[in-house]
Amino acid sequence: MKKFKLIFYRFFPVQLTLLHLRHYPLLLLIWVMLFAMVGGHFARSFGAHTLFLAPEYLGQVSFYGFFILGITTATFIMSWNITTFILHSKRFRFLATTTQPFFKYCLNNAFIPLLFYAYMVWKIIGFQRYEELADWPTVGLFIEGYTLGMLLVVFVSFFYFFNADRTILKSLQRRMGGPRKILAQVLKKEAYQDEESLPVKYYLNSPLHIRRARDVSHYDPVFLSSIFREHHFAAVLSILFAFVLMVILSYLIGLPAFRIPAGSSILLFLTVLMGILGAFSYFFGSWSLPIAVALLLLLNLLIKLDVLDTRSKAYGLDYRNRKLRPVYQLQTFDRLFTPQRAHHDAMLTQHILDRWYRRQTSEKPPIVFINVSGGGSRAATWTMEVLLHADSLSKGQLMKHTVLMTGASGGMLGAAYFRELYLRKLTSHAINLYDHQYVDNIAKDLLNAILSYYAVNDYFSFFQFFTIDSNRYAKDRGYAFEQQLNLNTDGVLQKSLVDYQKPEADGLIPMLLITATITADGRCLLISPQHMSYLCYPQMPAGIDSLHRMIDAIDFMTYFSAQHPQKLLFTDALRMSATFPYILPNVYLPTRPIIDVMDAGLRDTYGQEMSLRFLHVFRDWINTHTSRVIFLQIRDNPRDSLSPMAQQKDLRDMLLEPLFTVQKNWDHFQDYYQNDMISYARHFLVVPFQHIVFQYMPQPHQQSAPLNWHLTTREKKDIHLALYTRANQSAMQQLLEALSE
Repeated sequence: MKKFKLIFYRFFPVQLTLLHLRHYPLLLLIWVMLFAMVGGHFARSFGAHTLFLAPEYLGQVSFYGFFILGITTATFIMSWNITTFILHSKRFRFLATTTQPFFKYCLNNAFIPLLFYAYMVWKIIGFQRYEELADWPTVGLFIEGYTLGMLLVVFVSFFYFFNADRTILKSLQRRMGGPRKILAQVLKKEAYQDEESLPVKYYLNSPLHIRRARDVSHYDPVFLSSIFREHHFAAVLSILFAFVLMVILSYLIGLPAFRIPAGSSILLFLTVLMGILGAFSYFFGSWSLPIAVALLLLLNLLIKLDVLDTRSKAYGLDYRNRKLRPVYQLQTFDRLFTPQRAHHDAMLTQHILDRWYRRQTSEKPPIVFINVSGGGSRAATWTMEVLLHADSLSKGQLMKHTVLMTGASGGMLGAAYFRELYLRKLTSHAINLYDHQYVDNIAKDLLNAILSYYAVNDYFSFFQFFTIDSNRYAKDRGYAFEQQLNLNTDGVLQKSLVDYQKPEADGLIPMLLITATITADGRCLLISPQHMSYLCYPQMPAGIDSLHRMIDAIDFMTYFSAQHPQKLLFTDALRMSATFPYILPNVYLPTRPIIDVMDAGLRDTYGQEMSLRFLHVFRDWINTHTSRVIFLQIRDNPRDSLSPMAQQKDLRDMLLEPLFTVQKNWDHFQDYYQNDMISYARHFLVVPFQHIVFQYMPQPHQQSAPLNWHLTTREKKDIHLALYTRANQSAMQQLLEALSE
């Protein structure tokens, strides 16, 4: 038994595993993260596991998507082998005396890759059968595609390194005078002790054959180092070739065929990252870290000086004339958003309300405000399901009675899409507004395009731009998001803000107020083709000096009047509202100093704050002209719910809860505040006020659809079935009764 333990300890795969743990645990951390993502233990709420278990390519989960995923998985594995081979080669000099040293190394380093492959296959089977509802032949086809993709890369890689081995041998023979003279030159008369070598006695010579490691103490260390140096150079060339391919791919990624599955994009990013680490270690040795820091500082300086301007901008806004940019300071707010301007803008909006009123068939119609929540594709799909279903059952009365739609993030995508379809129906009878295909469209994947650009474009190509009216904008993952959204929705949202100004002003369609959060101070950016400066601050009771106003919102049309705000692309406004941190880039605006905006949910994830403010501004008109106010809230999570709580607190809870309490309860904080504000609304209105809520709740024993831009087949089905829960059926009945009065 003791002898067996000694042999096991000195077995090369065992020594390699211990070496990884001892010297480079950060590289192993990448593997841990991959295992955790695939298993749903890391970033599950964002749907990270679905990116690997249901890879979408060209809009569908197919053999080709799994084939590409297999290719990128094997590419990552080869990068792992190359990097660790370069870093560890000085510790296993015996391999220099074998044929195909790199192949022998990969074979003995295969434990983690094989474990990952087996884990992937197991999770794919479970996910495809349960979440995607696939049959066994389909699952088998997917696994076949994944395996073939991996085998292709493995065969190509080893073919390259086998040829490199022959080239290296011929090169050494030429330098040392032929094969007969090599032996005399490589052997030393006296043995030497290499303190860095591993205590390896046995290694895998082939998958089924174990061989004893050769004693290399009598070999010239210069000769052994030269062999490894040649192999290192061949390995680095393969990494550089992969990097060049990534740059080429970044220029072709605008074509749908080159938008690989999101899981593949993550693997490619990790592949190049690990390859760069290996190349740096090979070329710069102990200077790797200082040089990497210096390069990052240089890159930061180039971006700061606008030599490399890769910041995401608002497509359509004019960034050229710096002198015309508005100053972001309190004095500017007070000068622009005066009570006089607010009154002027309110009168313009009241004319819109008058035109809406003239289109009604009753003397005092109900008036509807639609508020939608954020939540990625989950919220977008749920919003479309509710609006399509409710407007269909009410025979078109819902949209006819709606004057304002607002909200955050994904919900606004669904609301904007349905409103555009409604506008097209009013101008063309060829469209079937209630076709469920439109729900399927908004539920299509957006994440693949985002992460494909993230992996192969955002970090590896700094010179790709497009222009609008001589303004130059970077092609980043924000650009990819908008392009994919337009592709999913058949291009119907490819408009500018100005294209909606007249339909809204004529009362033909509801006004759509898009909001975003200014990261500098938390103020709300109000984006609409109409001027809405009356929403820039809460209305004060009579008698309070206007100097005490707290301007907590910025009217986009007024503030950026010199930057042609009407030309802003409509999809860009939607993106600003849906900019979840790191998934999409923050949008930088032409101000002095430059500010940036992100997800509207940071300020108001349910969109009710500005609706309530609008309601207060026009309360007199509403009390006079309408019979009731219907506050329709479409939210992607249940109200007044308790998050799971531990029965006992441990040390981890004591350390982490203070850090994440605000983040964990942010939705609850907003709910409490807005419910309080809604109670006040009942006091300044004479007409009845109804607050009707549609809430997405997963089916019993089902997990909620994740907060990201990708939905599985089961998640789409679950969102649709949520329409028929008792609470939502009751809400639908209340809505139909209120609209019919």
